Amino acid sequence: MSDDKGPFAVSRRVVIGAASAVPVVSGAGGVAPADPVVARCAEWTALDAEIDRLGLRWSDLETILVRQKRWERMTPEERGELLPSEEMDAIDKQLEPLFEQREAWLEVLPAMHASDLHGVAAKLEVALRVMVHQQGEGYDLFKATMEELRTARCPNCGAPVCKR
Repeated sequence: MSDDKGPFAVSRRVVIGAASAVPVVSGAGGVAPADPVVARCAEWTALDAEIDRLGLRWSDLETILVRQKRWERMTPEERGELLPSEEMDAIDKQLEPLFEQREAWLEVLPAMHASDLHGVAAKLEVALRVMVHQQGEGYDLFKATMEELRTARCPNCGAPVCKR
């Protein structure tokens, strides 16, 4: 992360991922999705990717502190005096509203009705992403089914139902 962008800059990777999510779940080669569920799922996926990016940055900073400063042996006051901890605190403050937004959008998705198979696939992609971290009972079945769905083609238009 460069100094001129600050800790809250959206990475190019997130922008590219979000931009590619819409055509991926729409299955229409980049044409704007007709189903609003597809667009909402793409937004949720981009938000989730940003949360992951910030979490990884926080983890990198923590690793630096542990290796160089013996973080685990320091008092909270000593930790607060270190520059990387300031960025970690800033990330924590940014993550809180992002977590809330992701949860709010996730609560809305079940009530949204997908109007086509592309919307259904988009909702399933979001559900799989939620399940990735939980990996409870049924996860392996759901993941395998999603892999099959990713290779399926729409019977009407022949377009891929969804891609990763």
